[in-house]
Amino acid sequence: MKKIIFLFFTILFLSACNNTQSELSNVNTKYVHSESKIVDEYNYLEEMENDSEVILIGTKKNGESYFDKDGDMVTGFYTISDVEIKKVFKNEKGYALNKGNIIKVMENGAFDKKANTMYGSAGYQLMKDNKSYLLFLRKSTTHDEYTIKGVYYGKVPLDSNHMEYKGDLNNSKQVNNKQIEKLNQIFEEARKKYRE
Repeated sequence: MKKIIFLFFTILFLSACNNTQSELSNVNTKYVHSESKIVDEYNYLEEMENDSEVILIGTKKNGESYFDKDGDMVTGFYTISDVEIKKVFKNEKGYALNKGNIIKVMENGAFDKKANTMYGSAGYQLMKDNKSYLLFLRKSTTHDEYTIKGVYYGKVPLDSNHMEYKGDLNNSKQVNNKQIEKLNQIFEEARKKYRE
């Protein structure tokens, strides 16, 4: 596993902005992506499984975005999403994770409704409401929520075979075609192995 240091709150690269059609607002939405200094990269599903305290299938119910600002400039962002547990495959530390429970999951992106702007770390896209995901998680050491392993590696969409990643907007070019192929391979293997 290749470790690259991830700074969740990073300087935003506004040059990575782009106007595109958004499923969030059904109007042109501005996308702003920050470059992540650390992204856990996984070459194989087994690496991500071993690095995760929790593996489960859940459905996102809703989420609330938060922003850190310096004046008018956004310096950090995240979303806390409510996820309803459908099935638990791994619970390494014995957390209270039962079918039907709602857990808080921190996502590496945020949507500013007022500014109609989607912020994402390393091309991250928010989970969609009422859609199911296979999640590879670690419990936060400081808060009562779970974090997704590897920014987007640990969020496998189950309602489609598509990756939820906006890499074309990420000027940092952190994720190249080889990594996208690897990620798709990991997702395909994970979907076959973990079923509801």
